[in-house]
Amino acid sequence: MSDDPIQKIRSAAAWAEFCDVLKQAGAVLLREDIGASDFERAEGHRYLTRLLRAGFESFAEHPGPLHPEFRTLPRLVKMGLDNPDNYYLSASVSGRRRYRIRGRRGTIHYLSFAAQSQNFAARERITGGAGHLNDAELALSDDGAFEIIASLEKPDGVDGQAGARRNWLPLAADTTQILVRQTYLDREREQPVSLDIECLDAEGPPAPLDPARVTGQLLGAAHYAIGCANWFADWVLGFDAKGGGVNRFHLPGAENHRLLGGDPNIVIPLGRFELAADEALLIEVKPPRCDYWNVQLANIWAESLDARGRQTHLNCGSAQLEADGRVRIIVAHEDPGHPNWLDTAGHSRGIMGFRWVRADAHPLPETRLLHQGERKVEGL
Repeated sequence: MSDDPIQKIRSAAAWAEFCDVLKQAGAVLLREDIGASDFERAEGHRYLTRLLRAGFESFAEHPGPLHPEFRTLPRLVKMGLDNPDNYYLSASVSGRRRYRIRGRRGTIHYLSFAAQSQNFAARERITGGAGHLNDAELALSDDGAFEIIASLEKPDGVDGQAGARRNWLPLAADTTQILVRQTYLDREREQPVSLDIECLDAEGPPAPLDPARVTGQLLGAAHYAIGCANWFADWVLGFDAKGGGVNRFHLPGAENHRLLGGDPNIVIPLGRFELAADEALLIEVKPPRCDYWNVQLANIWAESLDARGRQTHLNCGSAQLEADGRVRIIVAHEDPGHPNWLDTAGHSRGIMGFRWVRADAHPLPETRLLHQGERKVEGL
């Protein structure tokens, strides 16, 4: 096969090569260390189609780092224990360029910006998060407007200088993305931020499609699906080695959190759940003083469970606390009549996680596995 990218387009070899590479994605479904059931493999097939859609958006559709725009993930694309309360936006950038982000704060509960190198198509080059900026650090005008300069070098007019309305998001040389996390407490009432981004180094409109780049774009999308699926499969399989074990929580290290692109203001206790038909998991913890917390379930592929019509997550606005400030959460296959029930949505196993956001402490939730008789004693 010719290596000439134009010849590959002329002969449609580029498409054939893309299809051949994409076949490799299915290997994650057969990994012995995962031991997926028929149900989980079916979810895995759907997961790969979602990742491929995200890969196409990232590699084939975006206009490049000279002409970035903030985009949402494609519908129902989930990965890495995504937060059902979050509204995610991202823009493809280059760490060697300068960008201006303009926006208006809105009323959404939490807002943060993260500069990241998160190209799962090139797993060996993932270096995690660089600069972060959250809503508590933003200089705002009286009407909530703000401007952020994203660059390697610090610009003038930041650090609270008199009259300054500029904020700085530090980039690293290998930064490829700016991720915006927005967290709702009440989706019906809160307004997300309005945002625009421009590259200060761009001249003129985006160039027309370059045929020489199409082969790489197709292969990038395929490798994204392969890399992302295996990255998060390895991440979940590593929970036990970090001291969690089944039906227990652990606190991941700060470096692991950074490599995953985590917000430094968020600490996430993680665990795996595994429940027989007559079992339930009781989770108890006293939430710390914090801006926001939540608890959620996800499948073995680290996709948040479908929250449409099911209570698969709770947060500090929806969970009911005990008189002593503790919260009792019940993970079970059927509704036990408890307000803090988390519905497994047909999953006998998966992962679970809390989020403590800007918290004064990071408690590790306690768990107890309950069988049918014990559930009756507990009033569940």
